[in-house]
Amino acid sequence: MKKNMLLFFIIAAIILTGCSGKDESEKDKIPPIPPDLIHHLGDTGDPPVDYEGQSVVLNEDNNGIDAVPDGDWIRVLWAPFKDLDLSHIKVFRFSSFNPDPVFMDSISASAHYYLDTDNNLIERVWYSYFIDLIDLAGNVSRSDTTSYALLPKSMLISPADNSLVSPYDMSFQWQRIGSVGKFRIVFFDEYYNYVWHEDITTNLENEYFEVLDFPVNIAQQYAGQSLRWRVDSFEYDADKEEYMGSESNERIIHIRQP
Repeated sequence: MKKNMLLFFIIAAIILTGCSGKDESEKDKIPPIPPDLIHHLGDTGDPPVDYEGQSVVLNEDNNGIDAVPDGDWIRVLWAPFKDLDLSHIKVFRFSSFNPDPVFMDSISASAHYYLDTDNNLIERVWYSYFIDLIDLAGNVSRSDTTSYALLPKSMLISPADNSLVSPYDMSFQWQRIGSVGKFRIVFFDEYYNYVWHEDITTNLENEYFEVLDFPVNIAQQYAGQSLRWRVDSFEYDADKEEYMGSESNERIIHIRQP
């Protein structure tokens, strides 16, 4: 009986030893498909753009690298990854002042974007980003690079946040901060669906701006509901052949029933 037990343990040890490691030649050595960062395609309210051979209606979720209304921050966006065996993402940043890439963060591969919340970002400085995508076996692939530069945010004046306004008397005022030559006042419904916008170009002499011509027919459609509004700022950089931008903080208005 003891001999049989000893033989059993020897055989089990051999089996376990044989299965304990995987041959190096069998390990996954194929890196993920390189990530595709989405450059700034435009802004909410722009006409549809061609992206990857398809006509895309731009919104807050698909227009690529951009400013955000929450803070003086930059959001970096990428196309959906094609691989499934993914582990995490490493984010890197550099700029014209600091050309050496700096590791920013390590985030889950399930993330769709990275928000650079560094409060020391300098206005009018182009910040460039790339990411490394790492799979479960440790293989790495690197993305292309995308860049964006922030402008000063406009300061909203009126109406105050959560104001009740008449659909027949809607006036929106803001103050320019810094030398910004073009604005877009843009409106969304409660679910961030685009409603309406107006573009304003200035010669830098004006400091305060006002929009009085919000369409009454649209205002009547949203009577008894709420709208979100903000002011986007733009400036074209001829050297980079790209726009810099910012998005003001958002406010909510409640449209009175007639």
